[in-house]
Parts: sequence; C-alpha cells; structure tokens
Amino acid sequence: MAAITAELVKQLRETTGLPMMECKQALSENNGDFEAAKEWLRKKHKGKLEDRSDRATGEGRIGIFISPDRKSGGIVELQCETAPVAKNELFIELANTFARKASQASSATPDVAALRADPEMDKKFVETFGKLRETMNLRQARRLKGECLTHYVHHDGKSGVMIALNAVPKSEAVAADLCMHAVFAKPIAIEKDAVPADEVEKVRTLAKETAQAEGKPPQIVEKIAEGRVAAYLKEKVLMEQEHARADVYGKKTVREVLKEAGVTVVTDLVLMRVGG
Repeated sequence: MAAITAELVKQLRETTGLPMMECKQALSENNGDFEAAKEWLRKKHKGKLEDRSDRATGEGRIGIFISPDRKSGGIVELQCETAPVAKNELFIELANTFARKASQASSATPDVAALRADPEMDKKFVETFGKLRETMNLRQARRLKGECLTHYVHHDGKSGVMIALNAVPKSEAVAADLCMHAVFAKPIAIEKDAVPADEVEKVRTLAKETAQAEGKPPQIVEKIAEGRVAAYLKEKVLMEQEHARADVYGKKTVREVLKEAGVTVVTDLVLMRVGG
C-alpha cells in the first residue's frame, strides 16, 4: 500500500477539484493508488448523479461553439437547478464543450441522449457534477453549417442564437447586429415560404371572422384577411422584419441591411432559450 501523504491528497484535490477529505477517502479506499482513486471518485459521483436525476432543472445556459473558419458550429441548452451554478465557469465550459461536440455531429439535429452518453462527454459531465453537486440536463442541441456562422448569447446566458449566412458580411457589426435582432424579434422562419401553412391559415381565418362579425362586406373581408396575413409575415419572418437597429440602419428590413453588406441568403437560424 502506497503511503497516503498530504502531498498526494493535495495532488488529487488539484486534479479533481473535489474536497480534501473526499480525496483522502478515495486514496484510502484504493490503497494509495492515484489513478484508482480518480476512477473511484468518478464512479461515486456518477452514482450520486443518477440518484438526483428527478431533481427539477429550471435554470441553465445556452452553450455555443463555432469552428475557427466559421463554417460549422453547435448550439445547445444545458439545464441545471440554480442560477449560481448556471453562471459558474465550470458549467459554462461544460455547455460550450457540448456545443463543440454537437458541431461534429453527422446530423443537423443531434440526438441529445447520444451526445450525453458520448464517453468523452460523460466523463466531463460526471467530473463537473462532482464539483458543482447539482443535477444537469442536456435538453436540446443543433448543428449548423454555412459559409459564415455568427452567434450571440445574452449576458444572462439564458437565450442565444446561431445564424448561417451565404457570405461573409462586409462589416462584422452587421453579423453581430443580426444576431441581436433575432434574439429581440424572435422570428419563426427565415423566409415566408417556411412559415407553417396552418399558422398562416389561423391568422387568415381569425381576420375573416373578426371582419365578418364587424359587418364588413365580403370583398372587404378578403382584403382585410390578406392584409392581416401580410402584416403577420412581416412581423414573424426574419428577412421581412424591420431591423431592430433602426438607429444604425434606418427603417430598413433585415433583407435590405444584409444585401447592402453582401449577404443575400440566411441559410440557417437557431434560436434557443432556457426552458423555452
């Protein structure tokens, strides 16, 4: 049995980030074997993690990763129990590491259970749990690819966006402003033809029913309904929306602002909000 010295306990604590007494116990249980003690701690905390799996996870963070060439990226929602943990650097690092793993997925919609079970991620997940002692849940993940990816995460970490463009904009500020606009305006589609037909029909039907109840003539009812649909699409479709940064670009649509910056197509957009 190797001698369990204070230096060995300190080394294990520095390696794992766990309390001194817990590290001493791990070494004692494993006859001073450093690697066995590490594995013992990992298994111990994995068991605790499973015991806490039914805890509510109402807080969390949006994790982001974009490759150096800005052509591939990942965005995830990682949940936890409390706001302080959601702001912890270890938790933020875990969320961003999951986003990096999502960026490498073969599918644009990676299976979150598979991401969570990935050996590399499982090890990091359990290690982070051992230090933070809170239930965590990987709720959703997306992979994006394009000629130029851009992103934004709100300062509280609870909302974020990743957008793929068909070209690098002439000004980086245009990309940053686009992301902030998307978080503010919450578009449901990039272009009009991507809006679900049933949603459009709901708007049209409600407008007709309202106009008819007000006693409008049939020919006016149709015009009112189509006008309401047009207004709905302008409000909900990214490229049709008036840019939120009117103070910078004036009263222009997102499409007009992007065109002036050399971007003609937004190829993908993912908005995420913790619990949303």
